[in-house]
This record gives sequence, C-alpha cells and structure tokens, in this order.
Amino acid sequence: MIYGFTHRIFITLIVVFSLNVAASDKDYQLQIRVHYQQNSDSWNVNYELPIAVEHVAFSRQSNFDRRKLYKIDESKFKWEQEENVQLIKSVDGSTFDSLNIEFTSQYDVIHKDYTPNLKYTDGSVLLYTNHLALDANLIEDAAVSPIGASFKGTKFHFYSPNQNIVFLGKTYRNNAQWTLEGEGTYVYFGNIKPIENANMIALVDPDLPEWAWHKTKKYLPELFAFYEKKTGHPLNFKPIVFFNYNQVDADYLHYSGGTLNGLVQLTITGKHWNAPNEQQYNLLFHFLAHEAAHFWNVQMFAYDEQNHAWMHEGGADTFANIAMMEFGLISYEQMIQKFEDAANSCFLNKGKEPLEQSAKLWRYRSYYNCGAAMGLASHAAVNASNSGKTVFDVWKHIFDANIEDRTYNQQDYLDALSSLIGSTELSLAFDRFSSTADLDNQKEVASWFEGSTISTQYSEDYPISIVRHWGIQVMRNLMSSHCNKRISFTRYDDYLKTYPLDGCSAFEQSMEVQFVDGSDIFKEGISVYRSFEAKCERGEGITLQDRNKKTVAEIKCLAQTQRLKPYLTLEAQQ
Repeated sequence: MIYGFTHRIFITLIVVFSLNVAASDKDYQLQIRVHYQQNSDSWNVNYELPIAVEHVAFSRQSNFDRRKLYKIDESKFKWEQEENVQLIKSVDGSTFDSLNIEFTSQYDVIHKDYTPNLKYTDGSVLLYTNHLALDANLIEDAAVSPIGASFKGTKFHFYSPNQNIVFLGKTYRNNAQWTLEGEGTYVYFGNIKPIENANMIALVDPDLPEWAWHKTKKYLPELFAFYEKKTGHPLNFKPIVFFNYNQVDADYLHYSGGTLNGLVQLTITGKHWNAPNEQQYNLLFHFLAHEAAHFWNVQMFAYDEQNHAWMHEGGADTFANIAMMEFGLISYEQMIQKFEDAANSCFLNKGKEPLEQSAKLWRYRSYYNCGAAMGLASHAAVNASNSGKTVFDVWKHIFDANIEDRTYNQQDYLDALSSLIGSTELSLAFDRFSSTADLDNQKEVASWFEGSTISTQYSEDYPISIVRHWGIQVMRNLMSSHCNKRISFTRYDDYLKTYPLDGCSAFEQSMEVQFVDGSDIFKEGISVYRSFEAKCERGEGITLQDRNKKTVAEIKCLAQTQRLKPYLTLEAQQ
C-alpha cells in the first residue's frame, strides 16, 4: 500500500532582489541543513533561501499541525493561517532569507501520511524528509524573478556526529548531502550495521524477534527474484529495507509501513511478536509482497492516471497472493479464497459510481479489491488461452511495450490482456466497469470469469466477514438517508460507535450500537438486514440498542435499501 495522497500547495513568495545582480551569478537552490541531536532526540533545521521573501510555506500539506511541533524564534517570526495553509512570516513584515526551526522527534502515527520519525530500540531513528520541504511559486515576470516559477531544486545537508547516515542504498558517516527528488525518502541516523546481499540492503532493529527476521531474510530476496523472473525485468536499483520494532512491551500485536522510491519501511509493534505466529507472519509477508510489487508497477514503471489505481494496487495484491502460494505459505485453495474475499468486497462496496471515481468518493479500498478480482480474472483468462502464461505475462507485455518512457496507463493493460487472450471481450468489460455508472456490480464481476479456468456460483452460506458487512450496512443506510448522505461511525470488535453530525437530528448524539431490534449486528447480520429490508418496505422504524440491549434510539427507515445479495464463490482447478 502507498500512504494516502500528496497535495502540493503553491504559495506566492514576494521577492526582493538587488537589480544589479545578474541571475546567472546566483545559485537559486534552496539549502536545508538538518542537524540531529541524539542525546535529546531533537532536530535543528536551518533554511537558507536563495532569495529574500516575505513568507514561506511548506510544500507538503502534512496531516499534523506544524505549529504544535515546530518551534520558531517568536521574537522574529510568527505563524499565520491562510485558508488551510500555514505560513511563517516575520513579525515586523520584513523580508528574510534564512529561518530556523527546532522540534523533538515525533513518533505518533499520522492518518494517511508518513510518520515524521520512526525509532529503533537502540535509540537510532528515521526522518521523513518531505515534511520539511518548502515550495515556491515565484513571480513569473523575469525582470522581477529571474528563476521563474520555483526554486532551482532543494539540497538537504544532514549532520549527526559519530553516527551513520543511511538512505537510498548508501551509507555516510557524520554528514551527507542529497538533492530532493519526488516524494522524498526516509533517512536513517544511528549505528546499526546495514545487512547487504545481492538483492537488498536492510537496517534491522537489534531487538527484532529472531524468528520474524529469519523468515523475512529468507523470503524477501526470494520475492525480488520471483518478481524479476515473472515480469522479465530486473530492478534497476537495490532496495533498502528499514525494519524496526516499537513498543516492545505493549500487550498486543500490530504491523505497519509503506514504500517510497527505493525503500520499504516496516514496523512491528507489541510483545506478542516474541512468540512465533505463522498466521500473523503471513499477513506481514502479504504486506511485504504487496509493497515490493510497487517497485515494479509504480517505481520502475509509473502509472499515468490516479483514477485507474486498480492496476497497481490490485496488481500488487495479485502479485502478493500468487507469491504466497508459490512460496508455500498458503495453499492454492487459500489463495483463491483471498481473491474471493476481494471480489465480494468489490461489488458490495464499490457503489453505483464508476470504479475510476473511487478516490474522489473516499472508497480507495475498491481499487485494491476490484483490482485484485480483475487480476485473478486476467490470470484465469490468460491461462485458459495458453496454459504456460499467467497474469505476470500481462505485466511483462506492458513493461516491454513501455521500456523507453517507463510509463503505462489503463489502455496499455487492456491492450496487453487482449493480445494475450486473443479477444477484447474481457478488456471491454474492465473498461466498462472502470468508467460506467449504475452497473449491476455483482453480475459484472461474475461475468469476468466466464470461459476461464474459474467458475462462479451463488451461495447463501455467508462467511462471517460478509455477515458483518450486512449488519453494518443497516447503520450505513440509516445514517446516509437521515444525514444527507453523510456517515460517521467507528467499527470495534463487536459494536459500532456513531458520532454526531451537524444538522442531523436522528444522530445528534454519539451512540454505541450492538443490537438492532434485539439481534446482534455482527453475529446475525444477515437476519438483521433482512428484517431491516422488510421494515423499510413498510415504512416502519427500527430500534438501536447498546451492548446491554438498552435502547439508545428509535429511527425510521427513510430510503429504499440495497437488496441483499448472495455470496459469490470462486472455484478453480490447478
């Protein structure tokens, strides 16, 4: 998975120049000097601006309040808010060409964004660069702004006495320099010795449970080799893996992470990682395999359109599912089950809108689920046409065709698929699903497997995940119809917690809900939803109850419900 979206903010900077200085005589690169103080786990950052400005703004609209984290010299500078952008200005309104900020390492998880810092148990730390980057939108008039629309690049200077500084596959001592590219990177400050082999470089936490690292050290190089062989394209860089262990005494088990150019960042959390847990490691491996796939379908080859993210997100899940089966971590039947779960989640959650609108509607998971189902359908169709071919050959075809510019788009995928199976039927179905509204999503998904090595059946033997889906759907329908299509609730292990929505009288107070008319929404979700459907047809209301079966609300059904759909099963032979 790739964290969230990056939204660049361009703020005009008013420029003061000495007119007798020629543009060619001046370096217009922004210099950022980052000093790490290990003893206090804090940072001092100095900005040397190539021009004098009346304010600065950070280029990344990060999901945290910089005013609470970054300290500035308040005798000289002040924070000022302009719409949703935080500016730094001089107190007296004068221009300036340098600025200092200080902050203590911030390890809190940030929703849909890169964590500013990540720590290892020995005290070493990672820093994400792009929270510190500035951008400019300078005056276009060359007589006023010789450098045009932006800084001529940004150069970071990193300093940390008696420590290694490691990033993008290289190790430095005490200090390092780097010219900013793309989404930035994580930089390591510490003295853990990198582990290097033919496929990767790894910075591994010294307290990482040995069994977890032993498996990762075995499977990750094999994974890179597997993807290289299947796609026919070796990586043109050596990835670096940052693997740290956090909150080692916490009474739970969790993992998180992400990718940036040339790196995988992985964190495991909680003391329960100390005991070998094959099931949990399989989840971790799937995460690693998904993120590693992005080295091919995002980094070596870039996709053109964000609204067609089903290709790279669903494609990465497809790569990961097949890799898990090939490595013997799951059986063939278990692999098909993973795709079956994705297919059902796809048609249940996509909505009436085209798949390409999922990000706009905050349904980004649909790219993963629908894309994985499309990946399996592609695999089955290609294999039915030629038993020696797989979905990896679709990607090989895409990469071969775009080896020069190293970009691809949805049409490239559809063309590759049609070429391999000798028919445009499946490609046209994918294109329709991506761009057309008001489809019968379940019927569309089932049609993708016609004539392939996989058959589909409808069943009313619902797995627990789907039972819960339909129970939760009651709350979704109620809130959406009463609150002008707005929904605000959190799902816990056995209940839902709703949150107040302005102007919505039915949900003006927060509620904890586990039962509807006396039935458990998670354990009896199918019967709960069927009862809800019937009451809605009669224009009746339902009773919401908390975990003690105490009534918390009685709410009338206002809108027509989505019809309960049978479960779609996938059956295949190896």
